[in-house]
Amino acid sequence: MARRPRRDGPDTWHHAMNRSMARRTLFENDEDRRFFLSLLAREVRNGRLEVHAYSLMLTHFHLLVRSVNGQLSAAMRRIQNRYARRFNRTRKRDGSLFRGRFLSRRIDDLAYRRNVVTYIHDNAIAAGVAARAEDHRWSSAYHLARSSRPRWLTTDWIDDECRRRGGRMASLDEAFASRIDEDFRRWVEIQLSKRLPDELEDVSLRHAGSPRVLNWAIRKAKLADGTRPWLPVAPAKMVADAIEKAKGEVGPLLGRFTKRAKDAWANLGAGLLRMLAGCAHYEIGLRVGRHASTISRDLRDHARLLESDPDYAALHARLAHAVLEAVR
Repeated sequence: MARRPRRDGPDTWHHAMNRSMARRTLFENDEDRRFFLSLLAREVRNGRLEVHAYSLMLTHFHLLVRSVNGQLSAAMRRIQNRYARRFNRTRKRDGSLFRGRFLSRRIDDLAYRRNVVTYIHDNAIAAGVAARAEDHRWSSAYHLARSSRPRWLTTDWIDDECRRRGGRMASLDEAFASRIDEDFRRWVEIQLSKRLPDELEDVSLRHAGSPRVLNWAIRKAKLADGTRPWLPVAPAKMVADAIEKAKGEVGPLLGRFTKRAKDAWANLGAGLLRMLAGCAHYEIGLRVGRHASTISRDLRDHARLLESDPDYAALHARLAHAVLEAVR
């Protein structure tokens, strides 16, 4: 099913948000948070976004932004992609970081916009991160309560709202003390939750919340973070060299373990590089001479053969043992 197009356009306001896959930690330290904010600042400097409110939580983020030229999707895609690339690179990690493309809701009236500001700033209180919104260092409330504000944070509209209180500068709490609309709160929680209720009209969102897909997402996140098997125990070159040496000794394995006219070394190589060196699919493809898109099938065949064919399992064990002995 085609994705529902976003209701974006020049000079439109949006509540944008996203969370990490399988609720893993999205911002592990202050350096992560500063880098994410620097990506926001870049889009502001390039004239694509205005950021009016934000909050960075442990597993997700919220933004109140104005789409200056109607290119919100492109701007958010750049932010997420650049952040994920750096996050993975600095942690030697492979896999998806965000649950998917960002979520957003267009804001067409002032009351709703005020509601979004309240919700974003109250996020830290609800999560127990801070007793007051302005105490959460990684939110716009922190800066709005102080005189020093980052240049990329647009504060004119919120400051004007604060001045509406009898001609004086009211506090953020006074100006945005309205009770959050429950329909709005429910919508946000649905978007960020693991499970999505059946009454949602968007069928693609319903499927995104199915147990099967959620379990897949959790597996992907765990594999990417190295909390499942395939933590690297040997250099990829050492594993690849052992495979090449065994190829010369054993010869081709065409048709010996598979019905297809396929050399089973592709399966063995993929399995060993994944298990012993923790290689990503792309690197496995380069080392075994196959396209990265075929590696998932090679790994499935490898797992099946390990269980069903004793000779294949014995060859696999022999090679794995040789590599582990070399590592010692």
